[in-house]
Amino acid sequence: MDKTKEEFVQFIRHAMMDKSSNEFIEFYQFLINCFVRADSNMDGQVSIDEFDQLIEEAAYLPRKHGFAPKSKDLYATDDARKEARDKLFKEMDSNHDGHITFEEWLAFAFKHIGEKLSLLNKDLLGGKEATKDEFVAFSKKAVDRSTPEYRELFCFLLKCFIDADKDYDGAVQPLEFDAMIEMAAATPRRLGLAPATSSLYKTDAERVEKRREYFRTMDTNNDGNISFDEWLQYVIDHMIAKIAKM
Repeated sequence: MDKTKEEFVQFIRHAMMDKSSNEFIEFYQFLINCFVRADSNMDGQVSIDEFDQLIEEAAYLPRKHGFAPKSKDLYATDDARKEARDKLFKEMDSNHDGHITFEEWLAFAFKHIGEKLSLLNKDLLGGKEATKDEFVAFSKKAVDRSTPEYRELFCFLLKCFIDADKDYDGAVQPLEFDAMIEMAAATPRRLGLAPATSSLYKTDAERVEKRREYFRTMDTNNDGNISFDEWLQYVIDHMIAKIAKM
């Protein structure tokens, strides 16, 4: 899970939105690993004496990206830290048996992360809460590679690319291409900035033929596959052209 700040936010958002996603599976495994490393006596539970390590393990990534303070900044003394951790332990120990099970840990982690996500800026690319004006303003900034918006767009397009690459060969083939287009176009369509697929094509055959044409346009080296750099450049050029007409 060595990710940039933007990748980390996108990763957590997707993990929390879809339990069938690769992101959720990876995040679930991360939480398991934190739990297992804290369970020093390997009894399948985390005791009060092991609890501090569990929290420190799980907090590493949020702290790395500036989403959580370090313990030394949170607590003035060791006693204050212990008191706060004891209180958190009791809150997490839902059956009050003096131990934290993995189920209790998982429930707490998801609830806590959900609350933290609600405090972040809207997901303007993959979420459903963005307004048309917000999306347009974001897009105008995102085509500038020096901006934070570009980095967020980059991560989103990489996510679309990875999800479409079903055979994990690092390229998108014609049969995978349609799904990638549909994923990337979902928000613009919802906001009325792009027509629905059903209104664009009268038949499935017409849709397939048009997508093949898009594929050939995007495949700049004519190797029969779409690489991520080809996909990225195509979308940026497409966005610039759309913005120029607004």
